[in-house]
Amino acid sequence: MKQTMTMNDGNIIVNCDEPVNGYQQFVFSPGTIASWTALLGLGSTAEAVAAIMQGVEDTTRYDPSTGRGVWTEAYEALEAALNDSAADMSMLADDGTVQNDPLTVARNDTRKGMYLPTIPQQAQSVSTYALEDSDAGTGIDTSCVDAQALSDLLSDKTVANAIDNAEESFYASLMPQPITR
Repeated sequence: MKQTMTMNDGNIIVNCDEPVNGYQQFVFSPGTIASWTALLGLGSTAEAVAAIMQGVEDTTRYDPSTGRGVWTEAYEALEAALNDSAADMSMLADDGTVQNDPLTVARNDTRKGMYLPTIPQQAQSVSTYALEDSDAGTGIDTSCVDAQALSDLLSDKTVANAIDNAEESFYASLMPQPITR
């Protein structure tokens, strides 16, 4: 699949020669990459772009009386994980199965609500995915992403800095704020 990827007015624009999920153009912010990566436990920018292009929100899961939707549980679990003072550790057992990890459960529930594949049990600890790009993958099919076009886009320091800054801002928004008097 051939694509062009550019950044214009702070948005990333992906133009596809063949439709993906019925669309030939996608426009999203660096903040979208940052939030989807963290909330879905994605392993790379390529997975984030692929998930954005392939994800379709199950709007029947939105509750107008509470405002809760597909993303709510992932936000709450990530916020709880960031507020936890426990040391970072792998949530995988020696046999490769995921142990009782509320963040993985919430991420998988959100993935299901976006009609995306869940995190495979053989993937390494999903807490690692929020912190670094990895080639291991978390189950998202990246074949819809033109790897060269993405590499060219990310080689632009303005784009790379915008994504890095968006990631920092996203995590900062979830961190506990000091109480001021």
